[in-house]
Amino acid sequence: MLSYYHAVRGVARRIADAIDHSVDALRQGRVEQEPAMTDRMIGAIEFSLDGFRTRGIRWDGKTLTDRGKGAQEAQYGADFVGVLNIDLPDFKMSKGFLAQAKLLRHDTVDDLEELKRQCHRMLNLSPDSFVFLYSRQGVRVVPAISVVGAALDPSYLYSRSAQRFFEEHLQCFIGDQAIQSPTPEALEHLRRRFEARSALLLTARASGLETTP
Repeated sequence: MLSYYHAVRGVARRIADAIDHSVDALRQGRVEQEPAMTDRMIGAIEFSLDGFRTRGIRWDGKTLTDRGKGAQEAQYGADFVGVLNIDLPDFKMSKGFLAQAKLLRHDTVDDLEELKRQCHRMLNLSPDSFVFLYSRQGVRVVPAISVVGAALDPSYLYSRSAQRFFEEHLQCFIGDQAIQSPTPEALEHLRRRFEARSALLLTARASGLETTP
């Protein structure tokens, strides 16, 4: 378990670097909508952790996105569901969170009331629900419950950086055990169950190889 916690900060930093790389598309004007940014972001996270080994732990990522007929018109409960599976000899855990994405335009959310409705839908499914705010400055994460309860624009609410958020997720301060995906094959069922457009599964398993972040 100690090796896992020693690895967390480096893994969270690796995830944050991948997210920063995806934000470049916003800065360069190559991404203009939340779904495209979300796809880039979770795809970058998956790529950054694919087979990554550190402190005797192997990390992997798996993503799914609903691209079926009518996907664009569907009313999703969340933009993506994030799941973490830890399977180590001395520590096992499976849990996740729901996330709604919002692209800030002129540093504000376009439709605050619609975002609140989306947050209500997520909170009806899980208390571990968050809003990922996309801007050219980076990605900030706000609890959905704060969005529901505040009259302010979410950009003014207390938030976490992407690195801090994933650090706390990996450290198990964040996560709902009702959101579990024991295998990559079960991820699609989980995505449908929680009405999410996309899904991100991160796994940590014991490895015989060791590197440093």
